[in-house]
Amino acid sequence: MTATPPTVLVVEADDAMRGEILAQLGERGYRVVVATDGADALARLAEDGPDAVLLADELPDTDGAEVLDRLRADERLAAVPVIMLTRSGDREALLEDLRRGAHDCLAAPFDRAELDARVMAALRVKALHDQLVEANRRLAEQAMTDELTGLANRRHGAHELERAVALAVRHGHDHVLALVRVDVDRFKAINDTHGHQAGDEVLAEVARRLAGAVRSGDELARWGGDEFVAILPATDRAGALAAAERMRVAVAAAPVAVAGVELTVTISAGWAHWVGDTPDDLLARADRALYEAKDRGRDTVRPAA
Repeated sequence: MTATPPTVLVVEADDAMRGEILAQLGERGYRVVVATDGADALARLAEDGPDAVLLADELPDTDGAEVLDRLRADERLAAVPVIMLTRSGDREALLEDLRRGAHDCLAAPFDRAELDARVMAALRVKALHDQLVEANRRLAEQAMTDELTGLANRRHGAHELERAVALAVRHGHDHVLALVRVDVDRFKAINDTHGHQAGDEVLAEVARRLAGAVRSGDELARWGGDEFVAILPATDRAGALAAAERMRVAVAAAPVAVAGVELTVTISAGWAHWVGDTPDDLLARADRALYEAKDRGRDTVRPAA
């Protein structure tokens, strides 16, 4: 797949100078966007999201410094490197542009090699910034995600439960909230008979089926081992029972194929409706209901007392 070329915004009112810059950048294969005044520059910044900006310090409707200030105040664009283009050669003005957040400054007349080098340096800075942002995003996602199932992990699930209960407390008992605890029936026997790899495949498939059974606004987390928790906001008792039963049916609907065999896999589920209790108490009530479901023969759903 061909990489998308970097986008460079050129903000320059002078036709001759703009034409010379565009010709040179075009030779480098950049995608070039043009603005001839400050208002047009701000529109192009918002619409095109450039990787670097060449910004003239003198524009028909404003000066480049004001555009630079507006860009730096926008958190979506604050990391875009800006090279100020100046005709004055005023050293103090150049220093002021740098203090205001310019990445670099270039004085006319522009040397072609110097323009090339400064644009390449600006694009390199932006590429490194984007890589860092993406790496941080992945780290944050990994910190919240269970690696095996792709669901929220226990830490993130617990955070979401605390948030859901806090909302319920704020809105009082008119705010409905339910929680379902799920456990895979006889999971130890699956591991002992077919191996841990097969057990992992079963957990991944169970997670996929559970995820398909909950609503988009619900939070499903792997709580550890073969246990899952579903947090169900805006759910009354009838809705909680229906959700838990939907999850049970989804898992039992078809055998799970692993290690060359088809395994019958079922779950037990216990659900609890929020009655003003803490997150830990809500979990404990659902847990007691889960164990009652197991005591009653598994592949069943039970409510909390």
